[in-house]
Amino acid sequence: MKVIGFTGNYDKREEVPQSYLMADSSILYTGRPFFVPDYAQHFVATPTIVVRTGRLGKCIAPKFAYRYWDAFTAGFSVQAMQSDDMRLSALDRAFDGAAIVGDWVETSGIDDPLHAVIEVTINEETVARRCLADMCTSLDELLSAVSTRCSIKMGDLLFTGDAGEGHILQPGDRLRATLNGRQVLDVNVKL
Repeated sequence: MKVIGFTGNYDKREEVPQSYLMADSSILYTGRPFFVPDYAQHFVATPTIVVRTGRLGKCIAPKFAYRYWDAFTAGFSVQAMQSDDMRLSALDRAFDGAAIVGDWVETSGIDDPLHAVIEVTINEETVARRCLADMCTSLDELLSAVSTRCSIKMGDLLFTGDAGEGHILQPGDRLRATLNGRQVLDVNVKL
């Protein structure tokens, strides 16, 4: 299983979203607490929409990419910040718990998955309200680009981009998200 993330992609700041990889041990599913590690100054959580692939593929044409994902949810990509300097190493995004993932919603159960609204709140304050159709680089193009470099396998996760601003995590924070009004993510931040 691969966890592939993208930066930007929900606004025009970046022409082409930059990609990064996370370890499968980075995945933290909803309902489990995120424990703030002590090795960095800050940990910044950025909301995103996460897509799960449902079949094997290589060099997928964008027009066929919709066949390769079967579920999606809300999530957070957490990165360690050593200071206010924004330069990151690969390990600053790949630590255990860095990929927070909500409950999966099957695409077959949604009339129009690209327009399903994901609303993300931190401490009861809405920080993002997005859908997959809001992306600058479409999901079809992202899947196609990834599949030209490596095989897509069942269960791979794509963090589709920064769907909102980053939030410095503090003990006591509560991360929640809904998909079309149904709660899919609830994570408490602890020390």
